[in-house]
Amino acid sequence: MLYIMLFILWLILVGEVTDFSIITGIIFMFVSVYITNLFYPEKTRVLVKISIMTIGSIIDMYKTTFQFIPLIFKKHYSGLTRFNSKNMTEIEKVAVSNCITLTPKTLFIDEDIEEDSLIIHIVAKSLEEAHSSKDVWEGELF
Repeated sequence: MLYIMLFILWLILVGEVTDFSIITGIIFMFVSVYITNLFYPEKTRVLVKISIMTIGSIIDMYKTTFQFIPLIFKKHYSGLTRFNSKNMTEIEKVAVSNCITLTPKTLFIDEDIEEDSLIIHIVAKSLEEAHSSKDVWEGELF
């Protein structure tokens, strides 16, 4: 993964994709990894790998966001629904709300303390699905 990210960074900085830039990019990639392994301790290498994985995760989040854009222009319905959160601790509510947000076409909005439920935004193909809490996120977490 480190090699791929360094190579992509090289191509972005050079700004052209020719045979010469690809070969020099591969050479500089291996040289920079060798020098890093030679002079820096393991903790620094792990920090660099974590930083690269974080950048990859951020890119995946933006990719998911751009996949959501066609839903704006096509005929879809959006609605708010409630998810029952009775007898859940605060940590369980946070975990469930994160799982709901990571579920495609759903987003955790707010917690209704009076009714002990989570308010969720749903994008669906029909009006009934958009206002239904069925299949939003079901399962035992803890």
